[in-house]
Amino acid sequence: MALSDQDKKLLNDIFSASLKSPKGINLARFRADNEQFIPELDKLEILGYLQRRNDLYSINTLALAYLAKENTDAQSIVQKCGFVFALLKSDYRDNLGKAISFSDIARKTGLSVDDVRVAFSFIIQIPILEGYSIKEELIAPSEGILKYKSFEDILKEQEEWDKRRYKQPPKSRELLHIRPEYPVEQKTLLSATLSKANWKAIENEFGITKTGFGKKINFITDPFKRTIIFRDVEQAFVLASLGFSKSAVILAGSVIEELLRLYLEYKGTPPLSDNFDGYIRTCEQHGLLKDSVSRLSDSVRHFRNLVHLSKEETNKHTISKSTAIGAVSSIFTIATDF
Repeated sequence: MALSDQDKKLLNDIFSASLKSPKGINLARFRADNEQFIPELDKLEILGYLQRRNDLYSINTLALAYLAKENTDAQSIVQKCGFVFALLKSDYRDNLGKAISFSDIARKTGLSVDDVRVAFSFIIQIPILEGYSIKEELIAPSEGILKYKSFEDILKEQEEWDKRRYKQPPKSRELLHIRPEYPVEQKTLLSATLSKANWKAIENEFGITKTGFGKKINFITDPFKRTIIFRDVEQAFVLASLGFSKSAVILAGSVIEELLRLYLEYKGTPPLSDNFDGYIRTCEQHGLLKDSVSRLSDSVRHFRNLVHLSKEETNKHTISKSTAIGAVSSIFTIATDF
């Protein structure tokens, strides 16, 4: 893609700020500070150069590849990613996927642990890992890493795919996945069935345990309803993580809708209407939720409105994986305000 000068500046600004915070920068703050460029930011999100996760902005590996052509800091990150990639590949040959700590990677590559964290934020986007733990700072390479000679080869592969995408008609470009169709060989720590591993992954991603979430919704005392909510939250996360974005958004929105309904019932407050919009407006009217959380609920309702096929067919409304993860994150954000 031929990025405009303004596109490059926005990506460079986000990249530079994220060097100090590998998980990403405050999304709302950045958009507010660059309000005149919100259409450009939306376009970069839709096209997959920019991703949002847990209310944070970060760039992906494809954007990194383009920035590295001119930005010396990006070139340095690519080099560090290359060192980590080479170490993981060598370690896989020796230990066949055994987890290795960030500190060991740092020691063996001569990088700092902070450098490894930054490199990890990009390597995690590529299907070469057996599993990882953000909390414990462990990473386990998979056999998929053997398919590539170097990290630079992966970036070249993504650039080539991007060029092929731009040979498509303009209306079709944004509907294509931002990454090449990688082989579905990479194992995941997530399971389509209910398991402790899924809630461990949720804890690593959002910083909340199943027990902690359960305490937030103590107003729900019916054991059956609690079981259903725990199940749907877990499955929404699994669907989002595995790339089933539309299904994840529908399920996450349904969970939030039911949580709001039960919360109003617990408070003895009749809703203005028995639907998602009615529950949100009732909570706002009675001051039961903070404004920020109310707006978050409203955004999830908006996500659910986009799942209709007629709307999804328009390019800008295609549901991305980052949007689905954001919808799941909204469940926990709202729960903290009950």
